Amino acid sequence: MNFEIPKAIQIEETEEFKTFSEDIDFLTEFFSSLSELIYFNGRIISFFSGKEYYTLNTTLINSSAKTIKSIKLCCSIGSFSDANTLIRKLRDDLIQYVYILNIISLRKPLLEESIADFKTGNPEEFVSSILNLQFNNRLTKDEQAVAAWFNNSVTDLPRPIRKKLEFDNYMKVLKQNDHINHILIEYNLQEYWETLRKRLNGYVHNNGTSFASHNIVTATDKNLRGHLKQINIRTTYVSSFFLVLLLMIESSLISSTDYIDHLDCDMQPPNDSQYFIASFVQDFIDKKVSKIHPELKQYLKDNNINGMRIE
Repeated sequence: MNFEIPKAIQIEETEEFKTFSEDIDFLTEFFSSLSELIYFNGRIISFFSGKEYYTLNTTLINSSAKTIKSIKLCCSIGSFSDANTLIRKLRDDLIQYVYILNIISLRKPLLEESIADFKTGNPEEFVSSILNLQFNNRLTKDEQAVAAWFNNSVTDLPRPIRKKLEFDNYMKVLKQNDHINHILIEYNLQEYWETLRKRLNGYVHNNGTSFASHNIVTATDKNLRGHLKQINIRTTYVSSFFLVLLLMIESSLISSTDYIDHLDCDMQPPNDSQYFIASFVQDFIDKKVSKIHPELKQYLKDNNINGMRIE
């Protein structure tokens, strides 16, 4: 007689989780592909602090791809509170990348007076002008915070400057971009963004027994489908919003490799191929970003900062 107790079904074995996995894996692949694209296009994003030179690489993007994998793993064992906590980390890391990119794009590494006197009339004047260029050693508080982030000295900063590396300041700075502010207001992104912020904070700070109970969900829980759906919605929204911001600050990062590939092969690049975007980015815009608001895609087509050709 066999008295062996049947093994309880695991969340990762359910049909709900298998459907969820397809969506969450799509996001992971997007960020992995974006990191590779930026690398293969040879994009070097430099930050001159006056005394030091730094390069913004794709570590934050790669880390975000790993965070999404961790979110999936947490969901597979029913730890939905942990998964939501990781979504806030994902949000902070991705918005931090865009914030740093924005600060770099606004930074004036040379003193304007030395540029104003730049002369190219003859070789002697040109050389003299080059030698007389002066680096801008004056840093705003945001630039000081970014410099400290690059050299791993954030904890040494005075608190007012250290607070520049917080989500609230990221959004405050980014909203100074007219296009970003327009998108937040015109397409009602601000309302859900604030709702999401409060919800994620609830998980991080464990603001009630319900938040704690969401970390012990089983495969037989009647709300399993709902938990997975919310994780998918929140992770997708954060990822989509990141791309929207990126398009307003440095959309050339999504350019396809067509232009570079032709040059590497000693071939004439197709006309305007420097404005082509990678196919996987177009796919992401069509499948994810477009769902945020029906008119948002057209705005991105018309107003992305470098005129990249979004179809």
